[in-house]
Amino acid sequence: MLRDKALYKVLYKALHKALYKALYEALYKALYKALYKALHEALYKALYKALHEALYKALYKALRKALYKALHKALYKALYIKALHKALREALYTEALYTEALYKAPYRVPTIFPIASIRASAKYIPYIHLGSHLIFYPSLYPPYLGRHQNDS
Repeated sequence: MLRDKALYKVLYKALHKALYKALYEALYKALYKALYKALHEALYKALYKALHEALYKALYKALRKALYKALHKALYKALYIKALHKALREALYTEALYTEALYKAPYRVPTIFPIASIRASAKYIPYIHLGSHLIFYPSLYPPYLGRHQNDS
């Protein structure tokens, strides 16, 4: 019996050691995998959320700045072109009125005032001086013809 007890003890210790080692390794692997998986998912979610927010903010800021710049440039260009067109239209309109006034100037400005017609245009000066001798002959000047014909 003693022998059986000693054998039993030895077998018990060996079996205990083997089972302990096997269970330890199995539990270690199972717990390692479970913890690894749980930690991986938690870290992945946290990092994903943090990176997503950071990238979103950075991209939003960069896109907003780029769009603001582009819109500012386009609006500036459009307003600049509009202002140029307006100024050009006004200049052309003024030039057209000025040109029209110049063409009508010898007929509208009386030759009594040659200085006034000189300001109108330099190209009409010879005509104004040629007609200035009519100042002394009021009856030959057309505006006086109508007035004096009825009176005389």
